[in-house]
Amino acid sequence: MHDLIIVGGGTAGSVLAGRLTASGRTSVALVEAGGAPDSMMVRMPAGMPKLFKSPLDWAFESEPHPGLDGRRVFIPRGKMLGGSSNMNAQVHQWCHPADFDGWAAHGARGWSWDDVAPVFRRMEALRGLASSSGRRGRTGPMRVEELRSPNPLTRAFVAAARAAGLGAPGAQTDDYNGGPYAGAWIAQVAQHRGRRFSVYDAYLKPALSRRNLEVVTGAHVTRVLVENGRAAGVVVRRGEGEHTLRAARGVVLAAGAYGTPQILQLSGIGPANVLRELGIDVVRDVRQIGANLQEHPLLPVMMRARRPLSLKKAESPLNLLAWLVAGRGMLASNVAEAVAFASSDGDAAPDVELCFVPVEWRGEGLEPPLVHGFGCGVVVVAPRSRGSVRLRSADPMAPPAIDLGLLSDLDGADLRALDCGVELFRRIVATDPLAREAEGEITPGADVRGVDAIRAHCASALQTIYHPTSTCRMGTDDAAPVTPELRLRGVDGLWVADASVMPTVPRGHPNAVVAMIADRAADLLAA
Repeated sequence: MHDLIIVGGGTAGSVLAGRLTASGRTSVALVEAGGAPDSMMVRMPAGMPKLFKSPLDWAFESEPHPGLDGRRVFIPRGKMLGGSSNMNAQVHQWCHPADFDGWAAHGARGWSWDDVAPVFRRMEALRGLASSSGRRGRTGPMRVEELRSPNPLTRAFVAAARAAGLGAPGAQTDDYNGGPYAGAWIAQVAQHRGRRFSVYDAYLKPALSRRNLEVVTGAHVTRVLVENGRAAGVVVRRGEGEHTLRAARGVVLAAGAYGTPQILQLSGIGPANVLRELGIDVVRDVRQIGANLQEHPLLPVMMRARRPLSLKKAESPLNLLAWLVAGRGMLASNVAEAVAFASSDGDAAPDVELCFVPVEWRGEGLEPPLVHGFGCGVVVVAPRSRGSVRLRSADPMAPPAIDLGLLSDLDGADLRALDCGVELFRRIVATDPLAREAEGEITPGADVRGVDAIRAHCASALQTIYHPTSTCRMGTDDAAPVTPELRLRGVDGLWVADASVMPTVPRGHPNAVVAMIADRAADLLAA
């Protein structure tokens, strides 16, 4: 019997397993449905889209979306040790101080910016950006570097965005991490010498040889075993059979914003009416398990390029050789090579991101580019819309029913932010030096203007940027499923430590935020 069982070996689970076993005093079993991240497309930064709908991807789809003419939205999620940190765009971001101060103000005590910034700092090992040495970490396990071979189109985008006035005059620095931000930058990435360096590499891989860590792969947790009000272990399906793993201290759920509420509901912890309809015995009626799903909606805006500079030719033998030998060239690209943040409503914190890609992004990344192009994902980073995650059936192997709820906010603020972002990107494209590289708009098309036209275009083109959060939010109010100490209310020995506990989705790319939550969870569990 182990002291603790961690369910899910993704970003949060990898950090937890590495941290909890470091002292040698705690025995841990890490249970993961996938396997090892054994693929060159994981190590190769530009290989990210090649992993979509592969055996290393859960490849979820949303429920038919009424606001998108009944279309389902593709939802890639990493099914492997390291999880989505092994198939994301590697953008390293602490996110905005207002995110965490907002969490604390709404009941997540101990999670303000002043509480979390030191954790981000101690976790990272930043290479470069000498001007940021006072506020950034240099000795942590998470390796971070500046993008090694930024595309010329990417450099032109950042220069044009700054020339167009993005960011306060005089306030633009070379670092968007460690404080408030508004402006444009080439991305900082979770890479080491041009190769992906995920939380698997940072935390789990060094721990695999420890005698107090058992990693169980290819194992689906079908439910948490609750006995006399306490989490005593988990029931695991591996191959054709099921067996029980028991824990002396308890269970930590780290299966993500989709997996954690699914497992809780399968365990009889969730909305009682939903559970009874599926014939599941109710252990605890918690209405908000699976509610409050938040995601960043993304609308692609693509331009034709005048010169053949884009990643369309990334897979050439010369580029492959450059990456294999030196970790440079187009295959070292994280695809999302630059980020820009702005406010559509004049607020001090941004609500719009322009995620720049030096390639024609087609079909949610599932289709290869047809022409040399570039563009951006216009992203609403402070969405007001909410969705949900519910069981589709009592079959634990069935994927959950995911209602993304995109653009469902009643006052239409999310749609207005999208429209603002589209026009902002068009203004940047019309500004030198990027204007010299553009040869017309591919999608949505120059005639698609205004909120009504953008909404109509969203029916066929809106996707997400794959940042689901908040389905088991933490707080001090009675409706919050999880306490600020990451305990699930009403069940002893059961903790949640992943993106599902975030009260709101952060303004940016939250992989480092998930790792920070897990790092703090390790301290809370050790105490």
